[in-house]
Amino acid sequence: MRRSSVVAPLLLIGIGGLFLAHNMYPDLPLLDYLARYWPFLIILWGGLRLIEVLIWAATDKPLPARGTGGGEWVLVVLLVVFGGSLHAVRGYNGGWWPHNVTIGGLDMFGDSYDYPITAEKQASKNPHVVIESFRGNAKITGADTDTVKVSGHRTIRSLDQSGANAANGQAEFELAGDANEVIVRNNSDHLSNGSVRITAEMEIIVPRNATIEAHGRFGDFDISDINGEVQVISDNAGVRLQNLGGDARIDLKKSDIIRASGVKGIVDLKGHGHDIDLQNIGGAVTIAGAYDGVIAFHNLAKALRFNGERTDLNIEKVPGQIRMTLGDFTGTNLVGPIHISGRSRDVTVTEFTNELDISVDRGDINLRPGGVPLSKIDAQTRTGEVTLSLPPSARFALTATTSRGDVTNDFGSPIKTQNDGRGSEMLGTTGAGSPPVDLHTDHGNVTVRRASADDKTVVSATSSDNDAPREIKTLKPLKSTAPIKKTDQ
Repeated sequence: MRRSSVVAPLLLIGIGGLFLAHNMYPDLPLLDYLARYWPFLIILWGGLRLIEVLIWAATDKPLPARGTGGGEWVLVVLLVVFGGSLHAVRGYNGGWWPHNVTIGGLDMFGDSYDYPITAEKQASKNPHVVIESFRGNAKITGADTDTVKVSGHRTIRSLDQSGANAANGQAEFELAGDANEVIVRNNSDHLSNGSVRITAEMEIIVPRNATIEAHGRFGDFDISDINGEVQVISDNAGVRLQNLGGDARIDLKKSDIIRASGVKGIVDLKGHGHDIDLQNIGGAVTIAGAYDGVIAFHNLAKALRFNGERTDLNIEKVPGQIRMTLGDFTGTNLVGPIHISGRSRDVTVTEFTNELDISVDRGDINLRPGGVPLSKIDAQTRTGEVTLSLPPSARFALTATTSRGDVTNDFGSPIKTQNDGRGSEMLGTTGAGSPPVDLHTDHGNVTVRRASADDKTVVSATSSDNDAPREIKTLKPLKSTAPIKKTDQ
């Protein structure tokens, strides 16, 4: 009798479970995981199939005539096509047969040979400095100088010393261009031997009024004390900017951290990555891309525009702070108009002024304006609690509804509550000319409460050399009173 394998159904169940997890937790970066680790599915498939055949042999059951059926091969081919395509679309570079085998960031074959870098070139007062595409780290600092000076070392990974020497001679480091445009070249693309890899650790001193254009493949850029515009383009990089007098434009396919402090111009970020920490930015901040780590903003003098895969922000100013993680948004001392929209995220906004518009698919919303008079407030969530804390003297025109839940009103009359069966609503106006306040949840409770003097927000400065953005904490949680019994009024 022909025996059927259970491996393919088990893998299909596993893949289906992954997509189910993504539907339940939309912020889970499932596509990134699949793009990186899809070959493990084939390894798992082969391992399970081998174990299955060994079990059949140990129990004297008939073995399959062929190890793998035609249908399984079709699934394997489809999985390879899907995984390879996803790997390319998500921006992960690399050929099928790497010249150096790397595990955990370490090259497994060959030895490392270091060669010093020392070069200096005359420059104008405001040169355009270009760092051509290279692997490694670069620290770029502005100073009161009329030259571009590079120091550091190159590391060449080769099977032997002679191969490293030949690569160093074939791809010599150079400073090219003229006084107005200085080009820093590592020349690693000149290598004819694909089994040799060159990385560089460079410290570059440039005139303070220089503009910087940095291109990289893999490595970090640390740029400070530059008055001109700074542009960084890289496949995979961490970027740290400090004390810049001009604009900063960053385009990264992948990054672990983007940190900027003391930038007088605009900050424009594009790409994919993890953590973002921006502090003391004088110009507008524009961010477009997918970032799944800790995102923090502090003291942004102009507008913030954040367009992510799961969250959109439009805020006129951030004198205070914002902190976003995978499932939470916390902001304090924000100046509107404020627009926040997202999928699955709890939102807490305190000490805000001007109009506020929040819309999330799933998550609790907690709001506390900075004072009176109020401006228009619109908060909507499909599944979650909505809590609004207002000063006792606030004037507003309230419309608060829940399709399935209870309502709580601390202000009493003239705010009235009524029940329509499963849900409830609060309606009323506390004064002439009051701004509209609209609150709604499909599944959850709505609470409108009087804020007390104890509802204060403090900031604990946890941001230090370990790249951990600042954390916002609330000393006293929002209070909740017993729900008003549903009555028909």
